[in-house]
Amino acid sequence: MSENNPGTTPPYPQQPGPQASAHINEPSLTQPLPNDLSDGWLPEDTRQRPLSPLPAPKLFGFQSLLPFKFLNALRHPAELPLVVMAYALTIMLYVGGGIYLIYSLFSSVLGDDFVNYQISNLVGQLIAIAIYLPLGIFFVRGAMYGQLRLSGVRITPTQFPEAYQMVVEAAHAAGLRRVPDAYVVLGNGQINAFASGHGYRRFIAIYSDLFEIGGAARNPEALRFIIGHEVGHIAAGHVSYFRLIFTSFFMQIPILGNLLSRTQEYTADNFGYRYAPDGAETTTTVLAAGKYLMNDVNFHELANRAVYERGFFTWLANLTTTHPPVTWRAHALRDRTEPGRLIWRPKNNPPYPLSMIPAAEPAEAWADPLQATDHLATYPERADNQHWGSVNTTYRPPAQYRDRTVGDMLYSGWVPPQYRQRTPWNGFGAPSPQGPQEAPGQSPEQQGQDAGSGPGATPREGHRPASAPDNPPTDQG
Repeated sequence: MSENNPGTTPPYPQQPGPQASAHINEPSLTQPLPNDLSDGWLPEDTRQRPLSPLPAPKLFGFQSLLPFKFLNALRHPAELPLVVMAYALTIMLYVGGGIYLIYSLFSSVLGDDFVNYQISNLVGQLIAIAIYLPLGIFFVRGAMYGQLRLSGVRITPTQFPEAYQMVVEAAHAAGLRRVPDAYVVLGNGQINAFASGHGYRRFIAIYSDLFEIGGAARNPEALRFIIGHEVGHIAAGHVSYFRLIFTSFFMQIPILGNLLSRTQEYTADNFGYRYAPDGAETTTTVLAAGKYLMNDVNFHELANRAVYERGFFTWLANLTTTHPPVTWRAHALRDRTEPGRLIWRPKNNPPYPLSMIPAAEPAEAWADPLQATDHLATYPERADNQHWGSVNTTYRPPAQYRDRTVGDMLYSGWVPPQYRQRTPWNGFGAPSPQGPQEAPGQSPEQQGQDAGSGPGATPREGHRPASAPDNPPTDQG
């Protein structure tokens, strides 16, 4: 007999139960849940039913308990209108299919055999889609979750406890009813993570190559942002079973389906930014260049290109993607005054000097090898500031916090400053005796801004980025 539970024999008496009662009086810990037993829980004892003060997940209900207006304030403004369009389209298809089914039943009595044969085929296809789509979504999600449970490494309080704490904190910040299940899966070099659900359950999976960035030698805040992003998909209802049913047809429409997908990614980014704003910069750089080069990518140069990279084919490439371009995404995470752009590129950048002409400019304005060689010789990089990426065992500040700024743009006709007085030129794409040329979207005053200020400037002595660890060891690489 169990001393704490008369009439119930513990299945594993050799294993001591958890000593939760030793912490009851500690004010820093959450008080025991109602009906919870401090000395352990036995599945065989039906009297032990720990209860949560939070409501249980519901079939028809939001996973997040955040106020509805506050939850919608985190959404991209275009998300709900597109969702309404998707729901309306699906309802119209189901209603239209039902009307056509009724019509076919009456016409089959009066029509000829050929018409009846054609109608019966079409009706059969409509019925199959209406029935098998919900069943297909249910079984695919269930199989995916089953595969995760069998092959993934589950994130728990004792396995990857630092990551589990991030999941718990993200769930609390997003107002979830329950902490989602979380797994690490083999990435095979891919940088990815996703959220999904099955029934009442919600879960997230992080590829191992992306999960590795959570180490102290890289950037734990970036992993915190990514977990917040995936939890945001759950809180916003993006992985709801009924939402998938009512948006499946809409997602197959060219351009419109991708448009809805991009709004959902921006919404999830807002959840991630609310939970871990210091991880936003490195998250975009790891998505752009991978886990080894993430701290060698200058975030501000990446974000600025969202404005400069213009043209028909960049516009077309954006329309065909399910996720926002990484440059647009970086720009949206830096500029929190407006939602992320969906169709048209951003128009404004903060003052930041360009070191090279944008790729959107005509090719004749690009520098030739001689001019590029002279430019590199005029503005050499520090020998201790390499950008090749490495497997660091010590923290390495992101590139935007250690790179110098060059207020002199490389373009066709560029000459070193010491020769500019001898060969004056006029117009864009040629050297000028006034100093650095005006880059698109920037004035000469902005280009000549002091390198000690601005969004991408080298930090002043004693200053370090907010996302850096408190006491980073010196870089040995």
